[in-house]
Amino acid sequence: MAKFFRKIRLNLLSEGKTGKYLKYAVGEIILVVIGILIALQINNWNIDKQTQKMEKAYLEEIRSNLLQDSLRLEAVIDFNVNKIQLVDEMLQIFVDTLTNEDRFRIFNKNANDFTYYEVFDPVRIAFNNMLSAESIDLIANNELRKAFSEYYNYDYLGGIQNRIMVVNRRIVDDSYPKFFTKEFVANWMGVSSKMPSLQELDIATDKKLLSDLFGTKMMIGVQNELILDTQSRNQELIALVEAELKK
Repeated sequence: MAKFFRKIRLNLLSEGKTGKYLKYAVGEIILVVIGILIALQINNWNIDKQTQKMEKAYLEEIRSNLLQDSLRLEAVIDFNVNKIQLVDEMLQIFVDTLTNEDRFRIFNKNANDFTYYEVFDPVRIAFNNMLSAESIDLIANNELRKAFSEYYNYDYLGGIQNRIMVVNRRIVDDSYPKFFTKEFVANWMGVSSKMPSLQELDIATDKKLLSDLFGTKMMIGVQNELILDTQSRNQELIALVEAELKK
């Protein structure tokens, strides 16, 4: 093609047709410019297409993480329903009409399950991958990008959820040993010991245990408010992501 144009130029010059040559040269330049612009446009189109493809991939991964969060949030709510019932049973230890044998039976029935607690922290895999790749700007929707930052940058494990973990562990570490009686050791270890007998327990007046159990119940209520609020934001985010993916 280049030889073809060159031959035309040489023929025009050899024939002394300078005016036509200049017009032809200008036309050729215009064609070259148009070719360059088309190539740039195609390149930009390819870049935009690749960008959109990457954005869609990130959005699909984040949607998957958000759906996992949705299941996890529901699981925490369900767990807390049972945990509150368990705490209510443990609080019966302080009923003054019970014997120490009754109190120990209540403790023994619930002690293992009480050691567990549930907290929520979102799955951040897709969002963190996007940050690591410095690709947050791939999300073209400013509202969605802001919503992601607010959702994932919140300190879920601080505040009330941290308090629940601390108090739950404190009850296990500080109060459980008080139930380790002579009978307990004999039953679980099969040996005689110098531990106090069941009759010597004074659990019914343990203000610290009562406070921690009652506080745990109250804190679970506050945690549930956080979980319900997070559920709402989670569903709003899923809807925004799905709307963006449909564009």
